[in-house]
This record gives sequence, C-alpha cells and structure tokens, in this order.
Amino acid sequence: MATPASARKETVVSAPGKVLIAGGYLVLDPAYPGLVISTSSRFYTVVRTRDGEASGRFPVKVLSPQFVGAEWGFVVSIQGEEVTLVQTKETYTSPHAGPNPFLSLSILYALRLAKETRGTDALAASLSPGGLDIYVLADNDFYSQRSSSGAAPSTSELQSIPPFQSQGKPIKDVHKTGLGSSAAMTTSLVGSLLIHLGAVPTAPDGSLPSESLALIHNTAQLAHCAAQGKVGSGFDVSAAVWGSHLFRRFDKDVIQGILDRGERVAVEGSPEAETSDSSETLWPALQPSNPLWHPSPLSSGQVGETHPTAVEGLAASISDNLKVARPAPMALPPRFEMVLADVDAGSNTPSLVGKVTEWKRSKPEWAKQLYRILASANQTLADSLFSLTLAYGQDPEAYDEAVELAASKKSKEWDALVKEKPSSVLKLLIETRNAMRSVQGGMRELGRQAGAPVEPNEMGDVIKASIDGSEGIVGGGVPGAGGYDAMFLLYLRPPSVGNGSAPGRDKVEQLWSEWTALSVGPLLCSAGGSASASTAALEQQAKMLSQVHGGQPSGAAPAVAAPTNDGGLRLVSVDEVKGLKDALER
Repeated sequence: MATPASARKETVVSAPGKVLIAGGYLVLDPAYPGLVISTSSRFYTVVRTRDGEASGRFPVKVLSPQFVGAEWGFVVSIQGEEVTLVQTKETYTSPHAGPNPFLSLSILYALRLAKETRGTDALAASLSPGGLDIYVLADNDFYSQRSSSGAAPSTSELQSIPPFQSQGKPIKDVHKTGLGSSAAMTTSLVGSLLIHLGAVPTAPDGSLPSESLALIHNTAQLAHCAAQGKVGSGFDVSAAVWGSHLFRRFDKDVIQGILDRGERVAVEGSPEAETSDSSETLWPALQPSNPLWHPSPLSSGQVGETHPTAVEGLAASISDNLKVARPAPMALPPRFEMVLADVDAGSNTPSLVGKVTEWKRSKPEWAKQLYRILASANQTLADSLFSLTLAYGQDPEAYDEAVELAASKKSKEWDALVKEKPSSVLKLLIETRNAMRSVQGGMRELGRQAGAPVEPNEMGDVIKASIDGSEGIVGGGVPGAGGYDAMFLLYLRPPSVGNGSAPGRDKVEQLWSEWTALSVGPLLCSAGGSASASTAALEQQAKMLSQVHGGQPSGAAPAVAAPTNDGGLRLVSVDEVKGLKDALER
C-alpha cells in the first residue's frame, strides 16, 4: 500500500547518471538496442512539507545549494477542481535562476498526475499546511572539479573533496562531465514528488514496486522531453529509473500529443497564469500498462532486422511473471569495472546528432549498411557480456583464474595467452574485446561519413594509448553521441587485489596525468547495477541464465551469478547519504 501522503514530511529520492557504451545514434530507432550502464554517482532530490497556515495557495521553493543564486519559486493554486502552477516573477527574472523547464515541467506534470490519481482534496492535503521546500543536489562527479588552473585532479584529490561540494558559481557557468545531469535531476525530482504526493505506492519496506518505477519513468520521460522540446532517445531517463540495462526506445507517439500542446509554466501575474490549468488528462498516456511504452525486438523493422539479444530473450521469458514490462536488466559481469574521464572540452550534442541525421537522410543506403554493421557489433557485445556473467555463475573459480591471467596482460596479448592456456572465459574476454573494437571503429566511421567528430582524433588517441599501454583494459570509447564530453574504459579487477586498485587502472591514470594533447582526468564513479526486481523474477532469471548455455543438467539447481540490483531509482533517507545533511544545512 502507499504511504499516506499526509504522513510524509520528508521524501528523498536518488537517481543515477548514465553511460551509453553501445548504441549511440542507433537507439533513436526501436529496431536497435543500446547498452546503457548506470553510474554510482547520483542526483538527489529532497522534498519537505513546510509549516504554515493552510490555504488554497501553496508556495513551492526549489533550491540547489551547490550553486550561487540557484533558487526558484513557484505557487500552486487549488480552487475547486482547478490546479494551477506559476513561477514567481522574482525568480523568473533572476540572473542566476530564471526559467528552468526541467524543474517547472517536472513539478507541473507531477502535480497534475497526483490530481488525476488522488483528487484535488488529497493533493491539497499533501501540500498542506505551507507548501513544499525542494532541494536538488548532485554527487561531485556530475560537475568538473578542476582547479582554477584547469588541471584535472587525481583520484586521491577527488576523494578529499567534501560530498556535494559547492561550485562557487552560478549553474550556467559550471562545466558538466556528460553523465546526464538533466535526466538524473528530472527523474529524481519527478520520483520524489510523485511519492511525496502519494501518486505512486511504496512497499512496506520502503522499496518501490515495478508499477511505481514504471509510472515515475513515464512521467520523467514526458517532463524531460517537454523541457527539451522534442522526444529524444530516452536512454538517460531510462537508466535513471532502471539502472544498467539493454534499452530500446519507446514509441514517441505515446507522448507526442502532449508535447504538441507546448505547455509551459506561466509567470505569476501574467495573462497566461490565469489559464495555466489543462483539461487534458495525462493518465491514459502515462499509465504503465500502455503498450507504447513497451518496445520489443519486433516493434520496428522486419524480422531479422531488429537485432534481438539473448538478454532480451531472457527478459521476455520472465515478463509474464511481472505485472509491468521493464527493459532487460544488464549490469557488467563480475570483475569488470568502468572508469570515466573528465575531458576539458565540450560538444554540442544536438549539432552532432543533426549532422548524422542529415547524412543518414542524404545517403540512406550507406547509412543502412553502416547501421547494420554497428548493430551487429552492439549485439555481439551485449551477448558476450551476458555470457561472461553466466560463465562466472557456472564456475566462479575458473572464471576468476582466467580474469587473473587476463588482467596481467595487455588485451592485445590475450590471443597468444589463450593458445598457451586454453580457457573458455579467455575466449569470451577476447570476443568482448573484439566487439568493443568493432563498436568503436563503427562509431568512428559514422563520424567520418557524417563529417561530425563522433570520436575526435584526440579522444581516439587517448583511448588507444590507454588500452595498448595498460594491462587488463578490455576496451573503451566515447559514449552516447560522442564528441569531447566524456570517455570510458572497461577494465578487469583481478581477484588478487581485493579492495585495492587494479594495476591497469593505476597505469591509465598515470598516462592521463601526463597526456598533453588533451587535459584528461578520472571521475570517482563506477558502474552501477540494475534496479531491484521481485524475488520471484530474480529466481527465474537465474534458472533461465543456466538454461541459455545448457551448463546444468536437467533438474539441477542453477549456479549463476546473482543479478545486481543496486542501481536505478532509490527511495532513501538523508541520514544514510554521506554529506547530504551538511549540504542541506549550508
């Protein structure tokens, strides 16, 4: 059952960042899957009910304590069945706040959905007596922590920075690191409001059922797309809710009609403020059972052209036991880790996407052929990582032995290693390495054909030097749409290092610190897991994992790696997040 909204004085929700390691550009079409990895770095939204006198007008204040002057004011008015939201003129005209559609539309749609699902009286009770205070904060990795000289800090220097570090400048002047801050912020804000207003239920233990996660996902997709003015791919919001998974785009028609209305939050005192309530309902489009939110490998294109993966097949096999369809969860295999780079440059993602889209339009046959090659590489990568997870579950000792060997050699030496010491796990590691090479090469060629720096030469040089010069590096690339925003590497952590740092990771950081063509430094975050699923679903997933490779005799108990479920959207408390309480009191 839902926790009664009137009982909630404080709600805290966190959502992770994202790294699309395979599927850039292709994920705009549901025919192509993308592999998105969530990050351990997160956005947090804290919603608190304010004291005051009950009335039909409820102030809503949004603060982002990490930035100078980041304060937005809104007023919710409830008269009869009509609910309106306006932004205060003072904060709308503020040089450090101003209009922020990601904030305002998240609040607007959450209020309207709460009204539709609970009624205006219940909504008023949730806002009573004095409205809401909302705090939005992010882990340090979302923003570059470079010194005034522009030097990239080392891991040890990053670890010494207090959590939720104040940036000392307005938000518009902050350099972001490409982790999807707008999507993570929007998702955590929408989630916290829907929970606080009682529009989605929470389980008795405080967890979020799949139905609640799905409704938060759908509403956050609407708010994020409306703020951008178009329906994007949506993988960033999807990762913020579901964690690491294989992503396929939802049918854009599910929210296109709402977007076509062009809704915006009016300014207090303006003529538009008098007519800011909409009679159009959101529930039919956003309800989790709406099939347009549930793409499948056969939802676009012809059979054989939709590149289904083994992981999606597994997810489809267990979906009958779940009340709500969800994307196929897929975290990195055991002993795999990810390092992300803060690159002192930036890219205009819409410009890159525009160039690729124009090339695809002008050269449709070339584009189709290259997309087919890229999709095949993406599919191979997903299935290879899936097979490695299965291999660990079937024989953890043999898996760890192979990882220990591979982590002691550069990946270009693995072919000779497997001849010397044959191992099915080493073969899978080589298959994964080759798939990552193909993905990287395909993205590089896509940029070359489109005349867009999808993988700029300077970035490619750093990636190649990192892989060739360090042991245990499986591969890397520029995530998402590419450009100069970010860079990632996947590497192996050998069992022998315990909680220590992998030697390959140390070498990479040393190389980056000495690199002169670009200023490159590490981020602290690592790869996150997938969002929690029901126990029954996880048990069946384990059984199906064993059956995929036929590694267990009929009737044998499956021995597979337990799916990670630490990723995705979380309902937490202030006290359990290090440094959050101090940041809120600044």
